[in-house]
Amino acid sequence: MPLANDSYRNVPTLTDGTDLLNLAWTLDEGTCLDVDLQQALADQLRHEVTGGLPSVNSYLVRDPYGEELLGPAVAALFPGTGEESDLVTGAGVISLLHCLVRLAGDRPVYVIGDVYPDLPHWADVAGVGCVSRHDVGGGPDHAANAVAVGAGLVLLERPALTGEQVDLATVEALCAATAGQGTVVLVDESYANYHPPGYSALPLTSRLSNLVVVRGLAKAYGMGGLRLGFAVSSRALRARIRAAVPPMLASSLSLRLGRAVLALGDITAGLRSRVETARRETLAALAGAGLEAPLSASRYVPFLFYPADDHPAAVALRDRGIVGKRHVHWSERSRATADRYRLSVPLRPDRLLLLRTRLAAGPAPAAR
Repeated sequence: MPLANDSYRNVPTLTDGTDLLNLAWTLDEGTCLDVDLQQALADQLRHEVTGGLPSVNSYLVRDPYGEELLGPAVAALFPGTGEESDLVTGAGVISLLHCLVRLAGDRPVYVIGDVYPDLPHWADVAGVGCVSRHDVGGGPDHAANAVAVGAGLVLLERPALTGEQVDLATVEALCAATAGQGTVVLVDESYANYHPPGYSALPLTSRLSNLVVVRGLAKAYGMGGLRLGFAVSSRALRARIRAAVPPMLASSLSLRLGRAVLALGDITAGLRSRVETARRETLAALAGAGLEAPLSASRYVPFLFYPADDHPAAVALRDRGIVGKRHVHWSERSRATADRYRLSVPLRPDRLLLLRTRLAAGPAPAAR
């Protein structure tokens, strides 16, 4: 089963080129944030250097999970995430998902929707596998389905990129219905950075004994290179999670920088507004070029999808020097990995203009 990172192997470039508009991933989110995040990070690095590299030289043996360092910033940004919650950090969300699949024990993982493929891959490696509502007749009651299949872990993404959006009331109901059989509900909020803090399920961890919520700093913030993610749960899960997640996965420097970013508060309001505007303009440009409308991701997430990379619209875009990428996901319908073709909405006005220009110019002439 391929991992998500495998989809970048055939991407010709990760930047725009002279004859290419790269929509394989987001390149311009940072220009839409409410603060100059690059400057804020540079200031932190400057303090690190002038202070004698305290984070680089620090080995967090007294705070091996980063809870003391990062916890207060998380609690401040997400009110209600307090003393009854527990926090561990990792090298990005990926490392945490790799570890947290162990919470399933020897029982299957029940997956809601189409999700990032990595945890299902590791569930297969662990020999427990994944099931979905289609294994129990496709019914909409996920709590009943998870109980019926004896799931040890329930996985869902908030927001889901496409399809069913799970609200907080449903998360609560899932936890309540499955707690009696020792099931853990794992909510991946990697894409929730695009939403206001009040959207998050993090505060529920202070009163739901079987809930884990994971977040990172790659999406919206554009800080994937820091490799910092965090998982928040009830203290009732503390022992199980720390038995699964190794200590000191996140570097001291990444924790310092991550804490500084979270302390800035909700800095993505401008990005949310820009995503909605730019998506409308992008869809209009595609329609004006006579191309089929793609499927839009959830409200604030700047992705568009075609069913496959050989879809006529995807081919026509590549002919015009506009490239996206394969979007690998685990499909709840097929219970296996599947692909879509993903375009990231260009957010900067100059990149939107380049999109319109390339669409208007038509396909490049074939080589003789």
